[in-house]
Amino acid sequence: MLWIWLVAGILVAGMLLFVISDIHIRVRYSRVENDDTLAVDIRGMFGLLRLHYKIPLIEWEGRGFRLRLEKMNRKLNELLDEHKTVITRERIEQFFQKTKILLAHTAELVEWTKSVLSRTVCTELSWVTRIGLGDAADTAVTTGVVWGIKTSILGYLLRFVRLEARPSLNVQPQFNRTMFSTEAVCKFKLKALYAVYAAFRLLVRILRAKGGLRTWRKIWFKPS
Repeated sequence: MLWIWLVAGILVAGMLLFVISDIHIRVRYSRVENDDTLAVDIRGMFGLLRLHYKIPLIEWEGRGFRLRLEKMNRKLNELLDEHKTVITRERIEQFFQKTKILLAHTAELVEWTKSVLSRTVCTELSWVTRIGLGDAADTAVTTGVVWGIKTSILGYLLRFVRLEARPSLNVQPQFNRTMFSTEAVCKFKLKALYAVYAAFRLLVRILRAKGGLRTWRKIWFKPS
């Protein structure tokens, strides 16, 4: 009987530890010459839960580009899953088509998404780009264009996510050589308790829509 109470106590403590903690998400993208890397780190329960997703390979292949996705448990430093996929124009069109179907079969899905983003806090944002076109005039003009693109993206992001830290944007012109490299790092946090609440609200919105649950199951568990 004692072990039952012990297990129950551990479960309750784990649940409390989860709901009072923050979910931290770190996204890093870098491109140096022809090498691309995209990495996503997720941490929760005060560091007890750590997951690492990495796409170390992004290369063009036929009509699309090939990705290799690695999923690791950072706490145990072990590879959980690895698979490769090819992203084509047809698959992108299918994704947008499925998104339109989900929007039609979920009550106020856009409003739910905006609500979740409004509770998400950006704790770090840095983006450094080095660019050189071999010609000083062309490099200077392109540098200005890149600055404009970065500030526009930042302004769009701030419409939905609260920024807690001062963003660090930098564009470094390389007048004496031809090169392009960029590295962007974003860190976000969200209360775990609100994440659970948001998931419950999403389920309610799905159930409120006619055929909502059936449509979500068909799209996520029976891919075409």
